[in-house]
Amino acid sequence: MDMPTLGPAHDALKAFVGDWAGTEELAASPWAPASTARADCEYRLALNGFALVQQYRQHREDGTEFLGHNIFTADPQTGETLWYGFDSYGFPPASPARGDWDGATLVLTKKTARGVARHRLTPDGGTLTHEIDVKLGDDDEFSPFLRARYLRKNG
Repeated sequence: MDMPTLGPAHDALKAFVGDWAGTEELAASPWAPASTARADCEYRLALNGFALVQQYRQHREDGTEFLGHNIFTADPQTGETLWYGFDSYGFPPASPARGDWDGATLVLTKKTARGVARHRLTPDGGTLTHEIDVKLGDDDEFSPFLRARYLRKNG
C-alpha cells in the first residue's frame, strides 16, 4: 500500500496559519437570532503537515460564546480538502465538509440532516474572509448565514 504524501492541497492550507481576529455578521437561524459577533481563530499545522487545526471562539453581543475545533486535511484519493468540525452545539461530524480551491478561495460544502452549508474561505495576506450560505430543511436556494472578516494578528 502506498502511503499518502503531502501535496498541493496541504500546501494551500498553509495560507491560514496564524492568529486572526475580526467581526462577523450572522443571519437569524434555528440556533440563534441575527447578531454581530467578534471572533478569534487560531490555525496551526499538525501531524507533519498533513493537517491544519483551527481553534475558534466567537464572542456574541449577549455575552455567550460559540466554540469550534476544526481539522482540515486532504483526501489522498481525490485531492479534495476535507474539513472535520466539532463545536459547542454538540453535533458531531457524520462526514467532513468537502471541497477545493476556486482561485484564492477554499470552497467547502457540508451536508447534514439539518441542511447544506457552503463555506468560502479566502486568505489574502493580512485578511481572511469567511462566508457561509445555507439551505435549511426544504429550502431550494442558499441564503446568507455568516459574513466575516478577520485580520491577521500574527503568523
